[in-house]
Amino acid sequence: MKGSAGSIKGACDDLSLEASLAELERIVQGLEDGDLTLEESLKAFERGISLVRRCNALLDGAEQRIEILTGDLPEDLAR
Repeated sequence: MKGSAGSIKGACDDLSLEASLAELERIVQGLEDGDLTLEESLKAFERGISLVRRCNALLDGAEQRIEILTGDLPEDLAR
């Protein structure tokens, strides 16, 4: 991942859950490899935090949609 600090930049507001998770996995792998400079590691960590927040927001939204869809169902069907 050395030299790919530029790929860490950019907004993640338009990424899907799957794309966010894939990028997060790449970042974790790069950090685990230990080939990044301190500054690159900090930028990667910062990007990773943004991606985690994006994933949480997407999952929260999905949970709300499910609650709305199942809210009017009889309890035995909502399980």
